[in-house]
Amino acid sequence: MVQLKSPQKKSSPKSSPPQSSSQIIEDTATNEKNRSPDPFSPPYKKWVIGGIIIIVITLIGGMVYWRDYNNDLSPRDPSNTLRHRVIVKDGETIAQIAAKLERQQLIRSHDAFQQYIRLERPRTTLKTGCYSFTPGNSVASIVEKLSKGDTAACFVTITPGRTLKQITEDLTAYEYSQQDIKAALTKSYSTPLLKDKPKNMDLEGYLYPETFDMQADTDPAKLFQRSMDTLYTKLQKDNLIEKFSTRKLTIHQALTMASIIQKEASDPTDQKQIAQVFFSRLDKGMKLETDPTFIYAAEKLGVPPSVSVDSPYNTRKYPGLPPGPIGNMNYSALEAVAYPASGDFLYFVAGDDGTTHFSHTLQEHEAATAKYCKKNCQLF
Repeated sequence: MVQLKSPQKKSSPKSSPPQSSSQIIEDTATNEKNRSPDPFSPPYKKWVIGGIIIIVITLIGGMVYWRDYNNDLSPRDPSNTLRHRVIVKDGETIAQIAAKLERQQLIRSHDAFQQYIRLERPRTTLKTGCYSFTPGNSVASIVEKLSKGDTAACFVTITPGRTLKQITEDLTAYEYSQQDIKAALTKSYSTPLLKDKPKNMDLEGYLYPETFDMQADTDPAKLFQRSMDTLYTKLQKDNLIEKFSTRKLTIHQALTMASIIQKEASDPTDQKQIAQVFFSRLDKGMKLETDPTFIYAAEKLGVPPSVSVDSPYNTRKYPGLPPGPIGNMNYSALEAVAYPASGDFLYFVAGDDGTTHFSHTLQEHEAATAKYCKKNCQLF
């Protein structure tokens, strides 16, 4: 007998009880709490923008720095081929070498030079010695030479027409110290050139102008010895010393006259004619009355130049030759003293255009001065 089961009722899903308003608020708060923050919502927006600005500024600053850094590594003046002597001494730091290069206007920045070595050549050792660089060299090429020890001959030039004070200033550019130069100038030297020099006189006029090849760190005394040896050799050439003697001049007196001639003119022809004027005036007992002597006298005394400055160097005031040279001189001035031009001129004036005008009489001289020396002759 089949028993029939009565059909069961399907249970309907339980419906959630209705939420109260307080529960709805609580759930909403929970959802808000669990939700990821919106970076552009008001509380965070200013921080995001600020961070972006900082990143952009940093990137721009880095780009500017890198641009300036690379610019500072480039040649200071690519078209300038003038060579500068640089001596790297034992014990000098990279900072000192960089400052030296910048001081001679060979690099743009000593900081960039040091940074280049730190970043790109950290194991580089800069070797001592004498180097030759131009403003057309890049930092990379300079460092390369210094690291290889690619040294050059050290040339030192003494210029004609310079006083000892000026020569001292010139030599400091070759990295000789003032102290070493002063010591060298007061040192005793063994040379026949100095046999006529009064003991109370310095080496004014005795340092012959020439370019000398010197080793790095050479004592300036060695430079001065070579300069004086060169001068004595020049005096022996063409029997200049003998010619001085026939004119009753010692070497010291001849150097004195030649130094004045050097200051008055650089043209060899004019120099010989000026020598003739000087000898003629001395023979007649006339004062030389040459302006470079009172200018030199004023410089020694530290006073403004004036024709009335009281000094034995002032040939406007005192007769004869000054006590000693007023500067150094080149060979043509020495030759002029030994072989003056012929003639009987007693006056000369250098015109504003650089031309030297010679006269026989004071009247002619005053006329030439008024006509040709309207500017320069009004300086004193």
